[in-house]
Amino acid sequence: MVVELRLTLRFTQHELQNTKDLVHKIEAENDAQDTEMTAVKTRLAASETEVMNLRKEAAAQTADLRSVAERLAATETDTAAQHTDLTTMKTEVMNMIKEQAAHEAELVVLKARMDTGEAQVETEVAKLKMEHAAQEAELTAVKNRLAATETEVVNLEKEITEKPKVAFSVGLTNSGIIQAGTTELNLIFTKIFTNVGQAYNDMTGYFTAPVRGVYYFRFTVHDNTAYWLEIRMYKNVEQVMYLWENNSGVRSYLSGGVTLQLEAGDVVNLRVPVGYKLYDDSHNHCIFSGFLLFPL
Repeated sequence: MVVELRLTLRFTQHELQNTKDLVHKIEAENDAQDTEMTAVKTRLAASETEVMNLRKEAAAQTADLRSVAERLAATETDTAAQHTDLTTMKTEVMNMIKEQAAHEAELVVLKARMDTGEAQVETEVAKLKMEHAAQEAELTAVKNRLAATETEVVNLEKEITEKPKVAFSVGLTNSGIIQAGTTELNLIFTKIFTNVGQAYNDMTGYFTAPVRGVYYFRFTVHDNTAYWLEIRMYKNVEQVMYLWENNSGVRSYLSGGVTLQLEAGDVVNLRVPVGYKLYDDSHNHCIFSGFLLFPL
């Protein structure tokens, strides 16, 4: 009995120890659960705080979302307008592309015309250069001719300036009849029209050559009554010319001209043969003229 009691006691003590151990284990687990519960509470409090923050953020995001929605609606409106503008721009771009194509085609044509024009211009320039060269050559020739002509003009002006100026033209008389007697009559032309160089002497009727040279003389004489009209020209004592005319009793004229080479001091005059006469009055029927052609 005692053994059974001892066994029972041992068994009870063992169970008690197990129970104690179990209690300690449960207490430890409770402590761990308390710790975990505290942590959970802490985490729950943090979660609640986070939830509150998330709710606030959600409210803010909702407000932002509404703003975004409004902006999106406005953007969609703008997008529709932009789409319309884009369509218009596309149309304009297509038109511009067509215009550009037309311009490019026109540019090709213009370039071809320009190339042709440049070729023509080059040809024309070459032609003009040739013409210019020819004109320069011609201009050089003209300049040379002009220089020669100017030199000749200077020489002529010098010659004219240095050349004696001799010319005369005179009328016979206003007295009517001039008649030769038994000797030849030396005609004295008393009416001076021109006497440049004073080579004609209206006192003697002689023209005296002032320089050696070639002279030209001309005369016209008149008679209104005689049947025969005669006149002679002399160089010094040499007869140069002898003219006559049968006027059958009516007015008659004789004219003549001659070129003579004279030495300085040679004289020329007109004479009426023996028995013949002339007639002159204010109408100047009888004229004697002469001038120096050129000196020698």
